[in-house]
Amino acid sequence: MELYGMLSEQKALAGLLYGMNPKTIVSAPAKEEIDFGKGVFLNGDKTALLNGKHANKATVDLSAYTTASKDIVLVINGVKIEATTTGTIATDVAGIVADIESDVTNVSVTVGTGADANKLFLVSDDDSELEVTLNYDGSDVTSSKVSASSDAVYAGVSVFHQNSFKDSRSCYIAKEAVNVMEAGYIWAKLATGVSPAVGADAYVTKAGEFTTSSSGNTKVGTFKSGAESSLALVDIVK
Repeated sequence: MELYGMLSEQKALAGLLYGMNPKTIVSAPAKEEIDFGKGVFLNGDKTALLNGKHANKATVDLSAYTTASKDIVLVINGVKIEATTTGTIATDVAGIVADIESDVTNVSVTVGTGADANKLFLVSDDDSELEVTLNYDGSDVTSSKVSASSDAVYAGVSVFHQNSFKDSRSCYIAKEAVNVMEAGYIWAKLATGVSPAVGADAYVTKAGEFTTSSSGNTKVGTFKSGAESSLALVDIVK
């Protein structure tokens, strides 16, 4: 206990707890490798932890493509789905769905109805990031026709584990129980180039790194130190 106390007070290590202030720590299994000292996220089913807020869902809007003899190229996680429109959009969408189901692994697809007719709703079956692009009639229309989202939710910060010394690793491995701090002081990994001021609001990025920028990020606490070897001490608030 004395060695642990000395480390927590004197040396910055990713995920190391700090001080004697009250702490709230819970545990959940890792879905994948999870680095110490990073913001972690529960998957949509809230059954496992992720090493980032993965965009595991995507909507592909094909509803405007009613003209015949146009080429559609949909790429999902590197797998290319190609079609030439017939002028009957329901037929074209059904053919694309059939190709996705036969060629793309670990991805489920459904077709919208009503106001969402002829939109494809893609979901990663293993909670991983979906990479989707769409090309229509020779033009990249990804930015206007593909939207990504995530159902992962912030859970806390992964706590340093002594297995790091035993196995010479700096992470939890898949299926290992992860200790997660919901509240308290902890040394956390900073996003590249971030140098926080003491007292600045702390935010977690989708990659699980800490920053002072609020844009697209989750506010989780307050910085209690400046940058030290790409780490900073953060007071996490539940």
